[in-house]
Amino acid sequence: MAIAAEEMGCLSGLQCSIFDAPGKWGRLFSRFAYLPSAFPLGSEALPPGKIHELPLPQLVRQIIKKVFKNRRIDPLPYLQAFEWQAARRLRHSDARIAVAAETCALGYFREAKKRGMRCVLDSHGIPAPFMDEVLVRAAAEFGLPKPPPCDSCAMVEHKEKERELADVILFCSELQREHWVGLGVPAEKCQAVPLWVDTDFWKTEQRKRVEVQPLQVAAVGCGSLAKGLPYLLQAISPLGAAVALTLVGQVDAAMQPLLQRCPVTPRCLPYMSRPQLREFLNSQEVLVMPSLGDSFGLVAMEAMACGLPVIVTTHCGVPVPDPTWRVPALDSGAITERLSWYEGDRDRAEREGREASLFAAQFSPQRYRDQIKQVYRDLLEAKPEVLPR
Repeated sequence: MAIAAEEMGCLSGLQCSIFDAPGKWGRLFSRFAYLPSAFPLGSEALPPGKIHELPLPQLVRQIIKKVFKNRRIDPLPYLQAFEWQAARRLRHSDARIAVAAETCALGYFREAKKRGMRCVLDSHGIPAPFMDEVLVRAAAEFGLPKPPPCDSCAMVEHKEKERELADVILFCSELQREHWVGLGVPAEKCQAVPLWVDTDFWKTEQRKRVEVQPLQVAAVGCGSLAKGLPYLLQAISPLGAAVALTLVGQVDAAMQPLLQRCPVTPRCLPYMSRPQLREFLNSQEVLVMPSLGDSFGLVAMEAMACGLPVIVTTHCGVPVPDPTWRVPALDSGAITERLSWYEGDRDRAEREGREASLFAAQFSPQRYRDQIKQVYRDLLEAKPEVLPR
């Protein structure tokens, strides 16, 4: 979003926790830890002089999390500290639009409104009331403890006030937009702009097909109840040796008993870097994303760019080439059926993989930036009295 403003020639500055660039804290910190947020795609397009780091709140939060490993740390005080620091910088800015991400926008927007600025909220979350209801239902189905609420009352109020102050709220999928509008957020201030995938990086590599091997099924970052792991394990159980499931990423402790009872033992791999994940996806045949609630589901788009057909749920916002690639959420049988089709017809899996690759190529970073630029133009050109409030 910052690059879009820079391409328009109107970027005042990007405020972030850390950023890997010459002379920045992120360059130092990245020597000791892998910090994906420190070097986002396209970061070289941003002039270092326009990047303003505010690292202290995030660093304090990380230290507290390491010291109190078994405690649930409330993120809100650290987000509010970041907002306060970002808002202070606005006092010396002549910018006309303030853009901020959900959960760390409220204090920033309040200062922006004092200065007569228009506010754009980048909203990335599925509504907590929706997720809470779905998680309670899923936990009861599998005999798991009742999960705690996704958000504290204070965080719910914080997000609500952010949405009230925003002139435009950007959602990353139509599914996410529909959820929020259904909860009463004014439709006229809501816009869905699908996320992008870097097809220069995520791309298909030559695969060697082995006819007799089980269907290679990947699931990345789905090791929790919210990501639908119990339904995936239930789905592969009837397929036996016909499929080989690999889970990438940490599996929650609460999911371990289900994993141990599964008659088809999945292979579990740790977190992967982007190059490692690309290589892994190119060794697979299908990606499954059984999520109970995802506003987008970026890994599914990355898998499609790598030439994999995907199976996603109706609670996952990522676009897919064909509606049949989307199965009902909380329905393991529907996942089993789709996997059976691919296992019985490898040619179909390859054919739909090529279709997936062409489809993903439509969602380029430039397309995303062009859509964001139009949002900025509309705000800059509109008269104050006709802007959605």
